[in-house]
Amino acid sequence: MGNVESSSYQKCLLRFLPEEQKEIDEAFDSLSGEKNEKASRKTVNLQQLKAFVFKGFPESMTVRLYDGMRSIRVSAKASGLSEQISKEQFTVFLSELLRGTAEEKSYIVSRMILGDGSEIVKERQVQEFTEDLIMSVVYLLKHKKLMKGWNLENTQDYVAGGKVLAAQLLLELRSPGDNRCFLFSVFPRLEVYTYTGYNDHYMYLNHGQQTMPNGLGMGGQHNYFGLWIDSNYGKGHSKAKPKCTTYNSPQLSAQDDFLLDALEVWAVGDLPESVLLKGKTSILDVDPEAQALLEMTGKSRQSAGLRDQVEEDEN
Repeated sequence: MGNVESSSYQKCLLRFLPEEQKEIDEAFDSLSGEKNEKASRKTVNLQQLKAFVFKGFPESMTVRLYDGMRSIRVSAKASGLSEQISKEQFTVFLSELLRGTAEEKSYIVSRMILGDGSEIVKERQVQEFTEDLIMSVVYLLKHKKLMKGWNLENTQDYVAGGKVLAAQLLLELRSPGDNRCFLFSVFPRLEVYTYTGYNDHYMYLNHGQQTMPNGLGMGGQHNYFGLWIDSNYGKGHSKAKPKCTTYNSPQLSAQDDFLLDALEVWAVGDLPESVLLKGKTSILDVDPEAQALLEMTGKSRQSAGLRDQVEEDEN
């Protein structure tokens, strides 16, 4: 991912129709401004990209697009971030961002958030990226005359409004759980790894999305969880080298990536009052998270539609 060899580059091209490939070629030619130069020698720098985008488009998002493109390594021998964007980098960037897998998209987005090649994503950086993204969408809607009655000139401070909207979106994206969460191992001996205070990435749960990884994660960050159970049931990883930042746990598996032998799910604590009062009610009816977890692992509800509905008590 992010590493372009000739075979993988051809696979990226196959994601586009012939007419789309032609549009990509024409767009890169316009960006580079070098019509007589051989295709393999054409490159684009940040200033050329800034000059190419629409006037008024947020400059910060232009820089993020540039960072995403130059993060693509054209060969295994390449080291560091390139200053010039090649046609291969440009094409693979579009392929992975627009037609790629969730893992490919998340990698590109993380590069656009970080920019400098570091690995740790902080909440402030995510919020800044979300603000830039919202402002970019607003600009494009205005440019395409699709605002549908929303007049920016009549809005006192739409930039501040974008910041508020970004903050609200992040409330939905924050990791669930709290500082009582922990990881543990039982072999070769029992070890418990508790919250370090370094970040608040207690847990991550996503299902049925195309742009973000689907599965259950504990600690760390996307693609580098202390413990990750993929929605493609049976697969997981523990990439904590040397330690998981959230729980200070080491790599919990012999290899980074592993296959599950078995999975146990435990619930700790007292039963909810609604279950105690209505013993006939299934736990799945009062715990949608449990239902989502079962569906994520491919265990559908066999009794759905077969049970009699429990009538609510009349007050």
